[in-house]
Amino acid sequence: MPARRRSAEPEVQLVKISDLARLSGVPGPTIKHYMREGLLPEPHQRTSRNMAYYDARLADRVKVIKELQQERFLPLKLIADLLEPAPSSQIRADLDELQRRQLGALAPAVRAGSAEGRKRRGDAQRRRTRADVLANLAISAEDLAMLEQLGLLNPAAFRSGDAVYTGHDLDLLEVIGETRQRGLGDLFPMEILGPYTDAIRALARFEIDMFRRRVLAGARLPAIPLDEVARLATSLGERLVVAMRAKLVLEELAAVGQRPPKSPPS
Repeated sequence: MPARRRSAEPEVQLVKISDLARLSGVPGPTIKHYMREGLLPEPHQRTSRNMAYYDARLADRVKVIKELQQERFLPLKLIADLLEPAPSSQIRADLDELQRRQLGALAPAVRAGSAEGRKRRGDAQRRRTRADVLANLAISAEDLAMLEQLGLLNPAAFRSGDAVYTGHDLDLLEVIGETRQRGLGDLFPMEILGPYTDAIRALARFEIDMFRRRVLAGARLPAIPLDEVARLATSLGERLVVAMRAKLVLEELAAVGQRPPKSPPS
């Protein structure tokens, strides 16, 4: 029979580890592992070296831990951060802020999921110095300053006092350079990068917020680690945006052709 401890505090129902296992549906050794990892407290009462009693409310906490492990594939350290202090089985009230920090840790997976990231896997050392960019990409020092001001360019390192561009920064510079080399510089002037940046940043924020809220809401996820979910979501999200943009551009072109011409100013 469960033991009861009398004190000035609210009465706590105490159970043995075998009862805790039965109530939670989780084996005793697993529960002890949770204790060693700091997700569960030490026994509430110990009557002998081999006999200990635990707060029965921990059964619900054990269930939640197991569920987060099996269905969300979250590591125990992360689960410990998500839960209110024991014996509570509730998710922390400040989970929203915590989830934001956790998403920041997924940056490597997101980078690997991008089309450009996959392209660069075998070319991780690709880089160009500032002097090389200015000499060979038809990009001026004023252009670089504008890109830095927009937050689109951040030198990754410095070599002999010269900035070095890598990764997405270098991708952006090479696209601008190729646009000009192909004679399309006037079609895509630097001035459009401000509105482009605002629009794409708004889309990026929407995507991240949507991912975060779906995870918090308990969306059904594939049986893979969360970083792999982030990698796949990034890859598929890029394809979705490209497909939608291509369709909408064609629709807008068709709509423009059907609009009546504007009357000349009187």
